[in-house]
Amino acid sequence: MTSGCSPARTALLTTVYNPVKAEIIVAKLRSAGIEAFVRHEALSVVYGLTIDGAGQQDIFVRTEDLEEAQAALEEEPQQQP
Repeated sequence: MTSGCSPARTALLTTVYNPVKAEIIVAKLRSAGIEAFVRHEALSVVYGLTIDGAGQQDIFVRTEDLEEAQAALEEEPQQQP
């Protein structure tokens, strides 16, 4: 996935071990206007391994967006009436 984030200006937001959960988190951040991307090991995608760090999905945001991203993840989803 390409992103305008330079690795030198990014911060690790969180790490998860489920690729679907990682994409949900990134989608939530993007819907809040926060640029984010996932870094993962290819082994976990090809073979589906999630042992010994092989399934690690690191979610990064711009350094200046870190606090806003943390707050966005803490918000509870709103229930529809």
